This record gives sequence, C-alpha cells and structure tokens, in this order.
Amino acid sequence: MKIAISSDGESLNSNIDQRFGRCKYFLIADIEGNKIVKTKSILNEGAEQGHGAGIKAAEQVGELKVDSVLTGELGPNASAVLEKLKIKAYHASGKSKDALNKFLKNELEPISETAKPHSRIANKEKSKGERIFFPLLDNNGEDSEISQHFGHAPFFGVYDVEKKKLSIIENNLDHVDPAKSPIDQIEETVNPTTIFAKGIGGRAIGIIQEKGLSLKTGNYSTVKEVIKNLDKLSGQTQDCGHIH
Repeated sequence: MKIAISSDGESLNSNIDQRFGRCKYFLIADIEGNKIVKTKSILNEGAEQGHGAGIKAAEQVGELKVDSVLTGELGPNASAVLEKLKIKAYHASGKSKDALNKFLKNELEPISETAKPHSRIANKEKSKGERIFFPLLDNNGEDSEISQHFGHAPFFGVYDVEKKKLSIIENNLDHVDPAKSPIDQIEETVNPTTIFAKGIGGRAIGIIQEKGLSLKTGNYSTVKEVIKNLDKLSGQTQDCGHIH
C-alpha cells in the first residue's frame, strides 16, 4: 500500500499542509503489514500551476500509484480526479508522522465533502460551526502567540469552536499571486467563518467584508486567551496603517 501526504516539508516530522493542490511536497510512504517500510519526498507539481493546481496534484499522485491521500481539504476538481483514479482521501492535520500512524489505526475520517473556494455560499454551508482564524508567531498549540501583523505571521491557526479543536499550519501565502489575494488563499485553505486580527491592512479588511466573513479583535496575546473570551471580542474595523 502506498500513501501520499500533503506536507510543508520533506520528512515525516513536517506538518500536514492543509492545501492539497498547492502543498510544497508530497511525502510518499510505502506500507507493508501495517508498518512504514520506506518514505520519500516529492515536489508537488501542482504548486507551480497558475490554475488547475488541484487537478495537476491529483494527476501526479495518480501517476505515483498511491492508494490513499492524507490532506486537509480537497477542491471539487481534485476530488473528481482522485475519485476517477479510485484514490481515497482522508482529513489530517498536525505532524505527518502522527497523521500516518492515525491512518494505520483507522482513526482518520474520509473526506466526503469538498471545499469550493470560489463559492461563498458553499463554504458557509460546509461550516457547521464557527471556525476562527488566527495569525500566529509560533506553533505551540493553544499557547501560541498571536501576531501583530496579519499577513506576514509565520504560522496560521484555525480553531473549530464546535469541536474545540485547533489546527496550525505554516504561512505559505503567495503575496504576488495575481489571481488570488491572501484572503482568497486563506479562505480556500482553512475555510474560516471568523478572522481574528490585531494589525491588518485596509485592503484586507475590505476583502474580508466583501466575503461576508466576521472580523474580530481584542486585547489578547494567545489563542487560549481568545478562546476563553469569545463573547468579549469586538469588531475589527481599524486599518493598522501598514502596507500589506
């Protein structure tokens, strides 16, 4: 059995990249008798695509003859290709090695719904509860410190209020992509309903408002503090004055 993992690095100690089509690497794990016998990293060809990244990535893992994919979210085009190739996909987050071990224990949920990044209505229907997005300075769970600068935080976190679950990934936003703004990329990657920010540019505020997402702020330093004070957050309308 062969497993492909969307990853932000080249080893099993790397984090799962929630973006299937635009992840930097695929980790390919060969499994025999429920044991990992070999792994290798491969650059994702889809990450270089202007459009059709999900399709290219799905075709690539198909050529690698994988049986299953571990990732965050799938777009409809990538999902269609994987389904045609009879490759099963599973939701995963955190360290790649931990996700792979959970997969081997049948503890991962199959992906049954696809993310539709260009459909605001579909995204809202998919979100069954509030999902709060955070720009973060570190990857330290709920003790992670919130960045003062929204777009250039080294990590992003999303907290599922209903499931009480926090997922953290590296910030791999493409700030020069002419087709997608950083907010578009965030929506596509983690599908938030609420964005928490301290310092944020006016253009980003405008895009968030156009998308119908909630934008909140508060005098809190960590994710844990925000979670404990969800009812005390206030609307964020103030441009920080920096160019983003």
